[in-house]
Amino acid sequence: SKYYGGSFTDTPLGVVKTADNGFILVGSSDSNDVDIKNNKGSYDFWVIKISSKGTLVWEKSFGGSEIDEARAISASHDGNFILVGDTRSSDGDVNSNNGAADIWVLKISTEGNLIWEKTFGGTSFDVARSISMTQDNGFVIAGSSRSGDNDFTNQGQNDALVLKIDAEGVLEWQQTIGGTEIDFLYDVVELEDQTIIAVGESSSSDGDISLNKGFSDALILQTK
Repeated sequence: SKYYGGSFTDTPLGVVKTADNGFILVGSSDSNDVDIKNNKGSYDFWVIKISSKGTLVWEKSFGGSEIDEARAISASHDGNFILVGDTRSSDGDVNSNNGAADIWVLKISTEGNLIWEKTFGGTSFDVARSISMTQDNGFVIAGSSRSGDNDFTNQGQNDALVLKIDAEGVLEWQQTIGGTEIDFLYDVVELEDQTIIAVGESSSSDGDISLNKGFSDALILQTK
């Protein structure tokens, strides 16, 4: 067993294997001691690289002065890595924020250096929970949105959200699905025929959600 972190809350939420058989873990940290050397303020995206034996190789913090939490990581076609989560910051490493919480996407090198960062969202809370690479070397991201502006639509509370970006982080399309209650996505993948499948949960029984069997149901979406 190996333990990494500081004296406060350090939570891993995603992991990917590297070409040298090590691993990169992503999550959030509000520590600024022990293994965490450069906290930007409150919770940061915290990224650590460990060897195949679990030895710490490097660690990085990304964020601003507010809450920034990484949720998932994917390898990119060029050997680097894409991180996704949400940010409430508009300073530090976060170039812009549209209001409340935005989806925050980072590309980092194999050494953990920031290559680029992008935010997506409206003036309310927009969050990401998963990312996976597509056949055209872009990425699909799943989560939820409460915004009804900046090209986001909302039918109630949280709507399920899927968005597609290209390899450079440029938004290609976004789609919200939901009713008047809480609808949320937790994972998304592209199949061989380029169909996109996303899974989550729904408490709605109206709008795009035709049926609810009680409180919260499993939600499965197919789109292209």
